[in-house]
Amino acid sequence: MKRFDPRTKLALGIMGIAAVLLTRNTFPLAVEMVLLLGGLLTLKMLRPLVRVLKLILPLVGLVFVIALISFAWETALVLALRLFNLFTLSFVFFQALDPEELGDGLRKMGLPYEFSFILTTSMRYVPLIGMRIRLIADAQRSRGIDLRPRLRNVPRFMALLMPLLVQAFILAEQLAMAMESRGFARKGRSFRRGYRIPLHEYGLMFLALCLLATFVIWERG
Repeated sequence: MKRFDPRTKLALGIMGIAAVLLTRNTFPLAVEMVLLLGGLLTLKMLRPLVRVLKLILPLVGLVFVIALISFAWETALVLALRLFNLFTLSFVFFQALDPEELGDGLRKMGLPYEFSFILTTSMRYVPLIGMRIRLIADAQRSRGIDLRPRLRNVPRFMALLMPLLVQAFILAEQLAMAMESRGFARKGRSFRRGYRIPLHEYGLMFLALCLLATFVIWERG
């Protein structure tokens, strides 16, 4: 998967997401979940997913409870499974495709450089902001400020948000200076790596598209 052209990865990821979104019944969604987890186990990516599940599962449970109050239990289960599958598929997608490859793939598909730059920069800055949040939280805890997720601690979250806002402005200024010094508006940009979709990847995308169409027809009954 790592050796595939980024356009192939994008196409396979989009078709996978489409398959999850177009699935309307509980049993196919459960099968998709088992296949995804089995694939992650085969690729030895299950352990990194476990860390992500600590954030995903509470959200999936909240969606299930809200849907259960508003709709029937089958609809609630479908929504929860679909959300879990989308999160898992997104995890696989971003593990297999780094930001640079994603930006190059989007540019090869004809999207403007500015759009791909915004997307890839946001992907690079999300873990950086997460690291800054942890550092600020540790610094404030060392000063005796309780930032645990409790109702009485809500007023104290300003001690986390204000330094984070300052850090965000500093990062934005540094990025703007770097973009200006490197000629961001220059036309005729080239690629650092050469990309070419081999014939077997075209065959794989065609096979995936046929499977998606067959699945949608079968799932619709």
